[in-house]
Amino acid sequence: MGLIQSQERRGQLTKIERRMVQAMAERAQKVNVTLKTFNTFILKFPKIDASFEAVREVFNKADKNGDGSLDMEELKQCLQELQVEYSDQEIEEFHHESDMDASHGIQFKEFIVVLALIYLLGRPTHTGVESAIGLPDLEATFDEIAEAFVFFDRNKDGYVSKKEMIWAINEASPSGRHGHRIGVQRFEEMDWDKDGMITFKEFLFAFTDWVGLENDEEETGHNNVSLPF
Repeated sequence: MGLIQSQERRGQLTKIERRMVQAMAERAQKVNVTLKTFNTFILKFPKIDASFEAVREVFNKADKNGDGSLDMEELKQCLQELQVEYSDQEIEEFHHESDMDASHGIQFKEFIVVLALIYLLGRPTHTGVESAIGLPDLEATFDEIAEAFVFFDRNKDGYVSKKEMIWAINEASPSGRHGHRIGVQRFEEMDWDKDGMITFKEFLFAFTDWVGLENDEEETGHNNVSLPF
C-alpha cells in the first residue's frame, strides 16, 4: 500500500482507528524490533494464549448476566474495577470499535481487543499506578504483539499491506509461489473489513484465533485458524 492510499484511507477511519494508526506508526519509528523472522514470534504463541486466558476470570466477573458478552454498562463497571478511567463517551467508542461482529456486545476475544486499544493508546489517570490497565502480564503480551505488527509494517505508516505481509512470510519460509499463496491467505484472514489493509485491531483479533484462544459458546463468524504458517 502506497503513501497516497494510506492518506486516503485515513479520511475514512474512526477517531480511535486514527489514534491507533498514529500510535503504531510512532511505535515503528521508536521501537528497536528484535524479531528476525516471524517464525521466532510463533514460538511465543503458547505464552500469549496463556496470558489471554488469564484474564478470562476478569471477563466472566464483568459479565453480570452470564450471556457471554459485555454490554456498555458491564464494560464501564469492569474498567472502573481495573482502575481505568474514561468518560462514558470514550468507553462507548471503545465498545463500538471492538465489537468486531457488530453484535452490540463484547465477547471474550473482543474484550482482549478493548484492553489492547486502551493500553496501547494509554492515558493512565491514577497517580502511582504503574500498570495502565491493572494487568501487567497482559500488557507485556500486547507489547510483544505490537512489536510483531511493527515487524510487518516495513514502511512504518501504521498499517500492514498485502505486499508487506507476503514479503515477511516469504522471508520466514522462502518457497516461491507457495510462500506467496500463504501470504495472500494470511492477509485475507487478517483483513477483517476487506479494505485492503490491516490495522493493529485486525492484526490482534487474528491472533486470538491463531494462538488457540476459545470463546465459551460463541463464534464470531470469521475464519478460525489453527496454524498461521
